[in-house]
Amino acid sequence: MVYAWCKMTNHMHIIFRSTQGLKPEVLLDDFKRFTSRVLIKAIHENSRESRKELLLERFKAAGEESASVKKYQFWRHDNKPVELWSSHVINEKINYINAFNYFL
Repeated sequence: MVYAWCKMTNHMHIIFRSTQGLKPEVLLDDFKRFTSRVLIKAIHENSRESRKELLLERFKAAGEESASVKKYQFWRHDNKPVELWSSHVINEKINYINAFNYFL
């Protein structure tokens, strides 16, 4: 379940919880795998994307540096989920994300 999210220019924040008992790392991996495929496909197929060649070239170069990537690397591998340990911290982070969404 996703509670809040905010897309920034070079990263994103997302607050989520597993409703099926999966570890956050597994959910994050699935999210990254799915979104990278969809976004790469959208870049490929969008005839109006003026930076298409540049973006795909950079994603491909990043993928060539990683043994675990087949072609394009969209997401970084060094980000890890952080557990939000109390209602106070959860509300604080949701307010932070909502503040960014308000101004975007």
